[in-house]
Amino acid sequence: MYVLQGGIAWRNLPHDFPAWQTVYSYFRRFEGDGSWEAINRVLVRETRKAAGRDPEPSAGIMDAQTVRCAPQAGPRGVDAGKKTNGRKRHILTDTMGLLLVVLITTGNIQDRDGGKMTLLYARRRFVRLRHVWADGGYLGKLVSWTLETLGWTLEIVKRSDKAKGFQLLPRRWVVERSLAWLTRSRRLSRDYEGRCHTSAAWCYLANIRLMLRRLDPSAEPL
Repeated sequence: MYVLQGGIAWRNLPHDFPAWQTVYSYFRRFEGDGSWEAINRVLVRETRKAAGRDPEPSAGIMDAQTVRCAPQAGPRGVDAGKKTNGRKRHILTDTMGLLLVVLITTGNIQDRDGGKMTLLYARRRFVRLRHVWADGGYLGKLVSWTLETLGWTLEIVKRSDKAKGFQLLPRRWVVERSLAWLTRSRRLSRDYEGRCHTSAAWCYLANIRLMLRRLDPSAEPL
């Protein structure tokens, strides 16, 4: 959590923590065996129950965010639309904005292609999901593919052509807020990681931190 919030290098952990090699080895072990994702999934259920909702979400919102890579980061690609050389975070949240699935790809992957992989992954993890909202970047064959392959409905929420300036769009604002929550953690302000899986682990950890503070507001800030 200290590395996540401060955005520091592992070697710069203060001396009152265990040796940075020990902390790093546990982080990588939990990343490799899927523990961060599993902890996130359990806490999503607990946070939804605490809010009086069904533990398993039936609807979600999908979006993608392109972030620049640090010089030492691994694979990257140019997002032609954003003119950014980096990676994309394809995320699916529930209607409360809690992170359900995150998929990290190079920046040159189209939203529709990343969205298809994200939805396929979500189907194996969240059995009650039936409806997903998304923006115009997912319009096209993905809508019919989602219905035919997954049996889900993919609803596109588009900005009005007549609208001028900022417009708050129904449902879409939820996932936009979730992406903003991620970038509050300095480690996620850019992509510093050599592996895409490591970037995904940090996203899950940021969501875990958020949910722990919701479940116990009186606890010491992490």
